[in-house]
Amino acid sequence: MPPSAHPQVTDQRFVVNWNNKQARGYASSDTNAFSPVFRSQMLSDRVRRAIRGPRRLTLPRLIDIMAVAGTGDLRAHSVLPLALRIVGRPRDARLGAAVDSLRAWRRAGGLRKDADRDGVYEHSDAIALMDAWWPRWVKAQFRPALGRSALGKLRAVLAIDNPPNNHGEHLGSAYQGSWYGFVRKDLRAVLGRSVRGRYGREYCGRGRLARCRRVLRRSLRAALDVPRSQLYGGDKLCPDADQWCFDAVRQRPVGGATQPLIHWVNRPTYQQANEIAKRVGR
Repeated sequence: MPPSAHPQVTDQRFVVNWNNKQARGYASSDTNAFSPVFRSQMLSDRVRRAIRGPRRLTLPRLIDIMAVAGTGDLRAHSVLPLALRIVGRPRDARLGAAVDSLRAWRRAGGLRKDADRDGVYEHSDAIALMDAWWPRWVKAQFRPALGRSALGKLRAVLAIDNPPNNHGEHLGSAYQGSWYGFVRKDLRAVLGRSVRGRYGREYCGRGRLARCRRVLRRSLRAALDVPRSQLYGGDKLCPDADQWCFDAVRQRPVGGATQPLIHWVNRPTYQQANEIAKRVGR
């Protein structure tokens, strides 16, 4: 296409590019259907808060935002708050403790981060619970309405998760996918919120809030019994189902040179921040 036909942006306060949705009128590939959630929102939501009102954002602060987003779990950022609102505060002590753990992780930013460098993520138990819950949550939310066959065919084309480990590849890149947005839009509808591009029906609990609450609580309770060996085992680079190691980024060896695993960061290629300064005078 000629440059004149390219998408244009005028007087936008900032531009974020992290494999997010293309311009209006441009379609996605069949294997990455667009939905309302993109990992770029872990950047854009923080930038938007940082420049709210008269506040200004310095370039070093922007780099900080990039670093934080690089260890963010998109599910915790975009869909977990809605699920926890629906789940509420269960009377069951074990389930209630699980919900409290997830809430605390979300309040801390929903990060997969080892801040004190002891080889263990802060909020490690909540992260493991989220990893166990997510596939059970998606199945419980959509299969009753879609049916086993339709859900299976959809999952064969669009994976329900794109986790840091990415099937043992240790590439770092994660949370590119459609299901995060499918889940979010449906939960918003069940909660009675205004939804742009609303689906033709509600899926969680067939649109009934009380039933959706039971569905989510039941799937969360099932996740509590999933051992870490099932979540993080079987990786030849990581003994003893080590969560930190399971997520870690591996540098591909070139010749005889090798590098140790590094802390997971959702940015395996490069990062860049540009500041366009206003020109004064000549």
